[in-house]
Amino acid sequence: MARFTRAQVRRRQRTAIALLVVLVLTLVGSCTVLLLRPGRDDDQAPSRDAAGHDAVMTVPAVPAAAPIRDQLPDGIEAGADEAIGIDVSAHQKQIDWTAAAADGVTFAYIKATEGSGHTDSQFATNWTGARDAGVTVGAYHYFTLCSPGADQAADFLAAAPPDDAALPPALDLEFDGACDERPEADHAEQEIADFLSVVEKAWGRRAVIYSSREWRSHYGLSVAQGRPDWLFSDGGRPSQQDWAVWQLRFDGRVAGIDGPVDIDVLRVKVLREQAKLDQGDG
Repeated sequence: MARFTRAQVRRRQRTAIALLVVLVLTLVGSCTVLLLRPGRDDDQAPSRDAAGHDAVMTVPAVPAAAPIRDQLPDGIEAGADEAIGIDVSAHQKQIDWTAAAADGVTFAYIKATEGSGHTDSQFATNWTGARDAGVTVGAYHYFTLCSPGADQAADFLAAAPPDDAALPPALDLEFDGACDERPEADHAEQEIADFLSVVEKAWGRRAVIYSSREWRSHYGLSVAQGRPDWLFSDGGRPSQQDWAVWQLRFDGRVAGIDGPVDIDVLRVKVLREQAKLDQGDG
């Protein structure tokens, strides 16, 4: 049997340790690549909650005695997986988010941008104030047909960069506002597609789609296919069964806000599933 000197044994041990370190680093690197969210350009995997879900879908439960429950239609209760929140813009002016959270507001979609070249004057204040009060935040963009979708996407991302702790971005399609353009449907759809392509790739999530009745009547809403729906219904739950967000009133009253505010119900599990991007998307 061959024998080795003590120095030879030490050299062999050092070589074996070095090879083991390289192997471990290679395996860790491979796992990191697999964990990265598809469509994201950064190198950070999304944070996750205690249940293993993306933190982007974490919304606090609405307390049983929260005053905001009184904003629901008579005879309707929020389910165990449903959160109650609001959507706001500069129209609500200064918001006392601590008071709103104490009233039972658990999430808020906050207007970030409109068209191109316009950032909501209260966006940054609302975003920070809501988050500091423990409210889960999401940003929405008010789309117009007066500027290219890609330009609007760039402005939206500048105001609301990807954030794993936030809700998926939302797109608001309405005719109210400063833009009077009504291009052909194929042109409008292409501009919207350009916006969504950029934003969804950056955020790594499908966008939530909200639209007015007038928009749907004029253009239809093919863009909503395969994406989370944000529907308005003031007479009860939406008849469409797979909605993710339900806007139930424009005249809600919440502590910390002077004047009316939109009230919404969010189905957390539905939003989580519908906002996922497939490997081939983006």
